[in-house]
Amino acid sequence: MRTLLAMSVVFIALGCARSTRPTGPGTGPVDKGTVYSATGGESVSVVPLLPLEERKYLLYFQVPGDDHDGKVLVHTATEDGTEFWARWRGRNLRLFQERKSFRKKTGDFMISRLLADDALHVKVDAERTATLKSEDVQALYLRQLADGTLARGEAYDKRFWSRDHDRQLADALKVMNTACGSTVAAAITWDSVPDKLVDDGEAVGSYCASPLEALKNLCDESEEARRTVQAKVKRLDCRAGERFAGRLEADTVVWSIAPGTRTMGREECMQFFMDNL
Repeated sequence: MRTLLAMSVVFIALGCARSTRPTGPGTGPVDKGTVYSATGGESVSVVPLLPLEERKYLLYFQVPGDDHDGKVLVHTATEDGTEFWARWRGRNLRLFQERKSFRKKTGDFMISRLLADDALHVKVDAERTATLKSEDVQALYLRQLADGTLARGEAYDKRFWSRDHDRQLADALKVMNTACGSTVAAAITWDSVPDKLVDDGEAVGSYCASPLEALKNLCDESEEARRTVQAKVKRLDCRAGERFAGRLEADTVVWSIAPGTRTMGREECMQFFMDNL
């Protein structure tokens, strides 16, 4: 009796172990994959999931420095097979594609960089493709699925997306300070910015950069403007408001943005500073 009971426990344990294997996209049979690589060594391995007519793929990114480096994500391809879309950081993103020209394929493949304004161009790497094991890519995917890596990466992340807007503001600030010979600081007050503006893809960074671009233009045109900015402006604080507007608080420019309402054009931004500095 004890022996039978022990065997029953073993069988039950084995059954539970088998049942823990995940199911769903990315867990079924895989086909032979292809590796695309760049001159710098960056690459993406594209592994088709069967059946092929479902247009599902596992993409393994090896792009050091980017957010999805080292991740294996399930992608859905468009009907023509030129665009591959996945869920990442709370958005549906086209992370890999083949450029089209007049609706024709070009053989120019690109990996999207999430926090940069360009793409990484790659080509089919025959040598690495020959040694690629699709099962290894899937095994890594299953590990990342099990340990929560993919769930964390797929969740909406306001802080992640705000970094891109911060970068845009920092780029504009650097150009402005160079033109004006100033040491102005600038920041977006993120506590004032509703999540929806970021999630909807509103150009928060670009809107916040517009007053810096106006100051840069004024400094390019006038030495007096350069001296004025140096003397009177120490900081720009950009925040969400009810309308696009600016005001001065001592040596700080408080700039309000309101995506969806009428924006301030280049001339209006420049006029604000000419009237208030």
